[in-house]
Amino acid sequence: MSFTALGCKVDPLLRSVTDASGRTTRLEPKACDLLVLLAGRPGEVVSAEQLIESVWGGRFVTSDVVTVAVHALRQAFGDNARAPRFIETVRGRGYRWIAPLDRPEPAGEEPAAAPRSAVAVASLLALLLLVSAACVWMLLRRPAPLPSMTRTQAVLRAQARGLFFSDRRTLADLDKAIEEFRRAIAGEPRFAEPHAALAEALVRRMEWSQVVTAAEREARHEAARALELDPRSPLGQAARASVELVLDRDMAAAEQSFRRAIELDPTIPSVRRRYSYLLAVNGRFREAVSHTRVAAELAPTSSSTFADLGWVELLAGDAAAAQRDLSEALRLDPANGSATMSLVKCLDATGRETEAWSELHRGLAASGMPPAFVQRSEAAYAAGGLRGVYDTWAESGAQHGLPRFVLAVYTAQAGRRDRALALLRQAVERREPMTLWMTVHPAFAALRHDAEFLALARRAGLGATAY
Repeated sequence: MSFTALGCKVDPLLRSVTDASGRTTRLEPKACDLLVLLAGRPGEVVSAEQLIESVWGGRFVTSDVVTVAVHALRQAFGDNARAPRFIETVRGRGYRWIAPLDRPEPAGEEPAAAPRSAVAVASLLALLLLVSAACVWMLLRRPAPLPSMTRTQAVLRAQARGLFFSDRRTLADLDKAIEEFRRAIAGEPRFAEPHAALAEALVRRMEWSQVVTAAEREARHEAARALELDPRSPLGQAARASVELVLDRDMAAAEQSFRRAIELDPTIPSVRRRYSYLLAVNGRFREAVSHTRVAAELAPTSSSTFADLGWVELLAGDAAAAQRDLSEALRLDPANGSATMSLVKCLDATGRETEAWSELHRGLAASGMPPAFVQRSEAAYAAGGLRGVYDTWAESGAQHGLPRFVLAVYTAQAGRRDRALALLRQAVERREPMTLWMTVHPAFAALRHDAEFLALARRAGLGATAY
């Protein structure tokens, strides 16, 4: 039954909110269920745990889903978390509906009732069918009991720690994330989400590797296992999409899986971000920016999300927007190395080399690089500017086993075209996952019409649309 509150009409059947100006917002099913639950208990504080139990029905989720759903409701009502009129956040306790509810709108006339005898017979038949079906189901399959609440909470904690580390963008943090996701699976292997998160983390770990490692088999297995446990898991669909994109280079299949994941739940920031990678490497920058902006709205405190947004804006040629969002990423996390390097590229591309070096120098200190490395970089800049720094990094990186693709980026930025092509050739031969970016990376702009470069791109599984 629909109801109104402060001039806003809520129609649970249509899952819509129409504000006083006539603007209608469609709600996702879970957000609408949460709204009905809160509005049905006005003035009562409902904890995130209660909301998860009532709305998500015991599925394996964290409190983040509640935060996202409440954010969507506030947007629909035009509400403000700091001065709420509809939903109030009670710190440490939960959420409370505070808007006065008007009387429900009268329903239309009901159709004439069927004769009572006919209704009774129909009800009895339906009941008999239901009982028979239930008996057959119980005979054919006796489901395993759900894990205890204590065990489930331990799994949730491991999953939450894994998600925290997986958002931090360093190899050490990714390794911690992988360890936590494996711990969650060991605690209870029947939840789809830890399997999907592990597959995603393994793919991302391989993206920074010199070669596709033995983890490829594990990543494929975990993505498939997640969908076997829950075919409607958006994270499972996204994990499969990452495997199809990064390891298989099957752009069509990956896009279909990403779209399915977003259709199942459009409010997961990480899915939007990963989909933006597919769009960006195929030259679809405007779409990539659009999806990453949605991710930033859903996760306004995630440094990594703003780093991704700045990166795709840089690829799209919007230097001003890129600088703004990369600066926000570094405000949230001054040690974010990806954001630092993208901001340096942005400043250097607009002829501001001195500012670029200043930012790079700050980033080296913030990320805790060894003093000797910082001193070598300072000397290289004094002798040859940023090109000198990149040349030095390419030489030292080769000694420390950096991926050939990363060395090719530094070498190209140092102006060493032939050496950059040779390193790219090695990267493609070794199936380095980062070659996914070679046709759109700013470092290789001068090579995009080179016949050997284009041949390498085709060998890397990149279609002509990417360049």
